[in-house]
Amino acid sequence: MRTTYHLVPADAWASRDPAAPYAAPSLAGEGFIHCTDGSGAMVDTANRHYRADPRSFLVLTVDLDATGSSWRFDDAGAIYPHVYGTIAPAAILREQLIPRNADGAFLSFMGSDIPAGVRVETIYVVEADYGPDADRLRPAARGEHLGHIGDLLRSGQVIEAGGYLDFSIALLLVRAAGETEALNLFRDDVYIRTGVWTDLRARPFGRVIAE
Repeated sequence: MRTTYHLVPADAWASRDPAAPYAAPSLAGEGFIHCTDGSGAMVDTANRHYRADPRSFLVLTVDLDATGSSWRFDDAGAIYPHVYGTIAPAAILREQLIPRNADGAFLSFMGSDIPAGVRVETIYVVEADYGPDADRLRPAARGEHLGHIGDLLRSGQVIEAGGYLDFSIALLLVRAAGETEALNLFRDDVYIRTGVWTDLRARPFGRVIAE
């Protein structure tokens, strides 16, 4: 295994076909996909090229030996591997949100120590608070609510959904490009409209997957 990092806008990553080989825009424009060795160098690269870009970005940990394409260093310092082709889905070992401070600067992130056959996917956990009258209001709304959740499960946007049986909090694990997109999946849910749920929150979560 030979790991490196690749930076990608979170919205572009979320809209890809996860079953298809990954092709960054630079592959068509320059003939290769940019990568960076070392977490510190990755942060420097992000700040050099994307500090003024307000979008959320992900750092992908890539196994160069599993991309299915050739790669080489074209820089004298041997810091920036270039992948001359697409990257196979199995070569993406981890997806993680790269943190930023208030002025847009990218900050350090957790480096890679992921063993073969395991990857980490960045998803969002949405927490929904049940209202004080949830037990009374829920039966009339439950059919429509579960239909909505079922549609999201079938589309792959929701991975898991359920609630604590004491009617305190519901948890929804979702694939989204950011917190706003995750919350928007549920803002018009019948549980929100009827007061079964009274508040929604979303946080990024590293989901461990064994291949």
